[in-house]
Amino acid sequence: MPNLDQPSLSDCGCCEGIAAATPVRVENRPGLRALAYRTGVHASFNASMQARISTMPALQALATRDADDFSLALMDSWAAVLDVLTFYQERIANEHYLRTAGERLSLLELARLIGYELRAGVAASVALAFTVEDAPGAPPAATVAVGAKVQSVPGQGEQAQTFETVEEIEVRAAWNAMPARRVKTQLLGFGATSVFLKGTATNLRKGDILLLVGSERVSKPGSERWDVRRVIAVAPDFDADRTLVTWDRGLGSFDPPSYPATAPEVYALRLRAGLFGYNAVDPRTLHPEVVEKLKGSMTADKTEWNFTISGNVIHLDNIYPAVQQDGWLVLSKPEYQELYRVVSAAESSRTDYAMSTKTTKVNLDTTENLSRYTGASYRGTVAFTQSEWLPMAQAPDTSDVTGDSIDIAGDFADLPVGRAIIVTGKPVGSKDPVSEVAVIDRVDPLPGQATRLTLKRGLSGTYVRSSVTVNANVAQATHGETVHEVLGSGDGAKAYPRFALRQSPLTYVSSADASGASSTLEVRVNELLWQEVATLFDRGPDERVYVTHTDDDGRTTVQFGDGISGARLPTGVENVRAVYRKGSGVAGNVAAGKLTTLLTRPLGLKEVTNPVAAAGGDDRESRDDARENAPLTVLTLDRIVSLQDYEDFARAFAGVAKALATWTWDGRTRGVFVTVAGPNGAQLEPTASTYINLLAAMRKAGDPYVPLHLASYTPRSFRLDAVVTRDPVYRAEDVQAAVAAALAQTYAFAARRFGQPVALSEVMAVMQATPGVVAVDVNVLRRTDTAAFDGLLAPLPAALPQVGAAATVAPAELLTLDVAQLALSVV
Repeated sequence: MPNLDQPSLSDCGCCEGIAAATPVRVENRPGLRALAYRTGVHASFNASMQARISTMPALQALATRDADDFSLALMDSWAAVLDVLTFYQERIANEHYLRTAGERLSLLELARLIGYELRAGVAASVALAFTVEDAPGAPPAATVAVGAKVQSVPGQGEQAQTFETVEEIEVRAAWNAMPARRVKTQLLGFGATSVFLKGTATNLRKGDILLLVGSERVSKPGSERWDVRRVIAVAPDFDADRTLVTWDRGLGSFDPPSYPATAPEVYALRLRAGLFGYNAVDPRTLHPEVVEKLKGSMTADKTEWNFTISGNVIHLDNIYPAVQQDGWLVLSKPEYQELYRVVSAAESSRTDYAMSTKTTKVNLDTTENLSRYTGASYRGTVAFTQSEWLPMAQAPDTSDVTGDSIDIAGDFADLPVGRAIIVTGKPVGSKDPVSEVAVIDRVDPLPGQATRLTLKRGLSGTYVRSSVTVNANVAQATHGETVHEVLGSGDGAKAYPRFALRQSPLTYVSSADASGASSTLEVRVNELLWQEVATLFDRGPDERVYVTHTDDDGRTTVQFGDGISGARLPTGVENVRAVYRKGSGVAGNVAAGKLTTLLTRPLGLKEVTNPVAAAGGDDRESRDDARENAPLTVLTLDRIVSLQDYEDFARAFAGVAKALATWTWDGRTRGVFVTVAGPNGAQLEPTASTYINLLAAMRKAGDPYVPLHLASYTPRSFRLDAVVTRDPVYRAEDVQAAVAAALAQTYAFAARRFGQPVALSEVMAVMQATPGVVAVDVNVLRRTDTAAFDGLLAPLPAALPQVGAAATVAPAELLTLDVAQLALSVV
């Protein structure tokens, strides 16, 4: 600010002709956005010259002060010249300081003083999903080479953007859309009441008997790990070719305690038979002489036959050819059942209990508990046999797809580890399918023609299993189109020769170095590859190196050495050639489904798309960003020591717009937690190249023993409803537009910080400062995601990183105005 004790820049004329008004003493306090550097203006220069007229002997006779006098007119002219000179001198002075410079060229040159180059634009990256032709006769596989071109379909006001693949992949028709496995192996555990059987022709009906038995009973006749159940429902599913069978009670038992078989098989016991003699005549109805003759086969009181079972042999009440060796037989009486294995079965005759008939003689594998079926229990005993094995089907899997693994239907054990895949499905609770990128970490075959894909990072969403498909024909691509160009001819007589690239902007792709971006430029001289370096200083005379400079217009120049600092170019004709890519910036952040035009079409490819939006594209560094980022490189010097270094390093990284580093407890230990945001508030997904490269760069530059976590921020918004009273001289629509614009600018992503709250007083101050506003009445100030916070009572909070469930940390929030929910009434 000007010193009040010195002549001022005031042109009121009160002191004109009395004292010199120039030069003004220049003083500026720290932190100003603009410097005052003028020693005077037209009026003060003119007044000073007139005041000094009387001090010069040759001009003492000049008594007039009329402006139309030639002498005074000459002074006025020189005052105008001085006014112009001091104006531009002030502008030049402002351009010499990082905070006050207004020209990008000034910032560029100032940054170069500390070895900082304004960051070029960064190319967006995207995962391209290819579809291979699956028509009869088409090749089952194809190869997508590096550099395959895909172009976007532009929308209104947009331009087509070209992307090129950066990896070579094999693609197959079988990998186009692999469905998630929708069935699972049945586990019939304790309490199970149903089973899915293969096919729909099970010939089961309500009331039929099922046996569920496993290897335990086969190997050990005394094992009780088996169950017999009665069918209560049969539901065939013709579409899935399976049948759901439900029985009367759960497997296993509490009293007596028993468990079902570990891996039971299901048998239908088709035959129901009685034991020989179950229908014998009641001895009490026989003639006494007959009773006396047969009393040896009767009980002592001669009221019932003495039913017995000899050894391990039973006789059935008829001939049953279906009873076969190694089949199962269940003897059942009220409240008790026992399972036996048929050792042999043969037709036989038996005479006993006053009857004679053909029977089926069955040898059982054990005599266990056969005595329970003798005597009074004999007549009520039923034999269930003719066991028919019913193969179990796989049960429908209705669980959600989430976490770090996906089971897919089919044998895909040859899927390459490290391959990116696109997972598409309907999120739980939503009707619209979405996609996300994952990376295969391990491939394991599963029984039943299925494959388990273990992912390097768990899925971010939870999907309805029946809607999930996986495309493994995925290649990474970045924004930009390859250019082959002859830069010129080398001349060994010239020092520091320069060549300008004809196409711009030069593409930079995300990388894990400190700047976050690496050039796609490749320069060859006489077919030999030369290396790009940051500076030619301290380079040897034989080193094939060059440097690049990008001017304020985005044009890139390649410069070679002089034979002392870097090798000279060898003389030749058109021997300096370059291969590079052109195109970068936020224009490459195309929406999902836009990249559908195949400019390079290998044999067998049918179509291509980007199920997930391209991300990571960033325009060249703006003036405001340069002011903030240039000093950061001096503070960190490409290494990370303090907590602030983490934040500064991330903020200066290409593709990062905002960063916040906190020392945060994650439920187990404390560590560095870095929250980041992409350009224009974009999310940085864990699969994005910017995220991956930033994390790698920070780990390389920092202490490897310090726990480090990186996360994309959580966007939050608030709604505002207010009534504005205007000055009658202003039109209502103009005031409304001005207030809305002021609020949108103040509460936009670029103007807010992580964790910055929104106070009612601040909102009212912004509105009140708008021209034409007399009064403001805010009716609603709330966050859009929850009604728990009322901004009329307390500032709306935006959380900083905090510990969440399962020892996770929630990233910082950034609170902005939801313009769609801004309601302004002007009265």
